[in-house]
Parts: sequence; structure tokens; C-alpha cells
Amino acid sequence: MEKKTLIQLALLLFLIISLLWVFNKYRQSGEIKILSNKKVTKILAGDENENIIKDIKYSLNSINGDSYILDADYGKINLENPDLIFMTRVRGAIKFEDSENINISSDFANFNNKTFETTFFDNVKIIRSNEIIIGGKLYLVLEVSEDELKSNPQKRQNLIKMTENVIFKKPGYSLKTDVVEIDLITKNSKIYMIDKLDKVIVNKIN
Repeated sequence: MEKKTLIQLALLLFLIISLLWVFNKYRQSGEIKILSNKKVTKILAGDENENIIKDIKYSLNSINGDSYILDADYGKINLENPDLIFMTRVRGAIKFEDSENINISSDFANFNNKTFETTFFDNVKIIRSNEIIIGGKLYLVLEVSEDELKSNPQKRQNLIKMTENVIFKKPGYSLKTDVVEIDLITKNSKIYMIDKLDKVIVNKIN
């Protein structure tokens, strides 16, 4: 084999090895983009061995122009079910075309990146216009698929449900209750006690 051919093969081999090294380095420290049927999701890669993702963000746009945005400082993927993500220091926002936005924050959340169902817990807060609602746990579900409704006809949708030591504040008064529900279609709130014999406690604020 000619000396020139040997040199060309050596250079080609060196180039291939270099490209593989660069690709591996980029994969470990770079940016990962995941395409889903919901929206483009952008994730900054973290420690793959621990399945920890830093600065994670998801968004979903509805056909009527509303949107749901969820982001967290950290997310940990469930190895047994990759659709489930445990989030830390969480912020959510529901932005409406025709009414006030709803902003949510909590210490932690369990998120399903397929259905976008989210359970926020620990130091949960809702801010909507002049309303502030705080509690221990919040369940959020958007529009449910037809297949899921067929398997579970009683499943509710387009709903926010806050529970566990709930305080509902508006200018002039605050309420202490078991449950606050917000219908994401009508935007109406429902406040009630789990035991019908108990009463919602109302406090005036000067």
C-alpha cells in the first residue's frame, strides 16, 4: 500500500475518533431538545446517572389561545415510568386569552409530561388578580383525552383543586377552608368543607 494512502487512512481515522469524542462531550454537558405532541420542550442536561435535570420547562398551548407553562429548578425522571417527573422549586402559569392569569408556586410537584397533570405540594400558593390562595396540596388537570374518558368517565378535567389547610385571601377578608376549586373553563371558584357539618371560617381584614 502506498505511503500516501496510509497517511490518508490515518488522517481519516483520527478525524473519526475526534468527532466521536466531541459528540460524547457535547451529549454529556450540552443541551437536549425533546419533541412531544404537546410542544417543544427544552431541557438542560444534568447528572444522567441520577436522572436529575436542571432548569426544566414544559409548555402547552390550547387551540383557543390559552397556555400552561411549568418550570422547575430541578426534575428527577421516574425510571419505572419516564412520563413522570418529580420537580423541586416549581412555578406554574396558566395564561388565558380572556381573563386574569393564574400563577402557582410550590416547593415540589409530581408532573406527568404526557397528560400534563400536575400535583403541587408543600408551600403551595396561587395568585390570581387580587386573590391569594395558600395550602398544602394542589391538583391540576387540563383537558382529558377521549380514550381516558372512555376508561374513566367520572374523571374531572380543566380543574384546579387546592386542599390541606387552605387559606383564601381577598382584599378585606380571608377564608379558612378545606377545599378551593377553580374551573378553568368558567374561571369560577368553589369553596367548601369536606364535612358538610363544618363551616368555612371567615375573618375580616382591616
